[in-house]
Order: sequence, then C-alpha cells, then structure tokens
Amino acid sequence: MSKSSDDPRRQLLRQLSALRGRIDPQAINHFLRKVDGWEPYDREAAGEAVRQFLATRQDGGKFQERLRQELTKKNEDT
Repeated sequence: MSKSSDDPRRQLLRQLSALRGRIDPQAINHFLRKVDGWEPYDREAAGEAVRQFLATRQDGGKFQERLRQELTKKNEDT
C-alpha cells in the first residue's frame, strides 16, 4: 500500500496550490472582470444540439416537458 504522500492526486493538488499562491490577485480580478458575462460555448449551436436530441426522443414529449420544468425551476432558484 503506498503512502498518501505518493498519491499522484495529492501531489497534483499540492502543485496547484503552490501555483495559485504565485498568481497575482489583481490579475485574477482583472481577468474575471473581462470575462464577466462571456459564455465559453456557442449558445446557438448548443441550442440546436439540444433541439436535435429532443427530436429523436420517442416518448411523446415527456422528456422535453420534464427538461423544461427543471430549467424553469433552476432559473427561479437563481
């Protein structure tokens, strides 16, 4: 059984923690201000993919209705 210090995941977490400590907090804040509202994907393409997926369903729209309800609930919670 290997020691926990030999665990690659723990080593990676230590490395990430060390890197985070070296990043200038002002640089992070600047970055976050620049990307505020930016979406890392193409909303139209994602919507089209969902529409195509839903069109293949053979359940009479039950899945689509459940999805719509969950999205509405999620929007109300935020």
